[in-house]
Amino acid sequence: MTPPPAAKAKADTALHANTGIALRSALGRFATGVTVIAAQTPDHHVHCMTVNSFASLSLDPPLILWTLRSRSARYHTFSKTHAFSVSVLAETQLDIARQHAMPPPDGFAHRDWKAFLGGCPIVDGASAHFICKGHTEVNKGDHVILIGEVTEFVEHHHPPLVFMGGKYYSGSSLKPL
Repeated sequence: MTPPPAAKAKADTALHANTGIALRSALGRFATGVTVIAAQTPDHHVHCMTVNSFASLSLDPPLILWTLRSRSARYHTFSKTHAFSVSVLAETQLDIARQHAMPPPDGFAHRDWKAFLGGCPIVDGASAHFICKGHTEVNKGDHVILIGEVTEFVEHHHPPLVFMGGKYYSGSSLKPL
């Protein structure tokens, strides 16, 4: 007996050439969590930014990674820091995600930051926090991959904020399959 021919995948649109807009749209189909990366400089200014390019890299040793555009005004601060935090935002923290998505006009996020863990600034009320020491930096394309070694972490059971296709979603409405 001959097996049936393989079904051809049906696409909603034609294959695209690698244009920035089409590629960004296709990559946006991948749902991610939303984080705020923060670090405090020696002069006690807290720099932070919303990041969705966060991922675990290794459990042994405990490593995470995130990316930053190499031409970003924030690159110098984060590439020179010895320690930083990753706060995984809760679904109730959409305003915080939007607030830190763009650089502040004066270059500083906060001078009176209130919440710290392991000496690093954190977003209070987040779903999880990771305190990391800077480990490795890899330049690829128009971004830098920043790898941190996790030294401390805390998990809270708040539903996460999710980002996909340029929009934010509630993590509590995700249904297990």
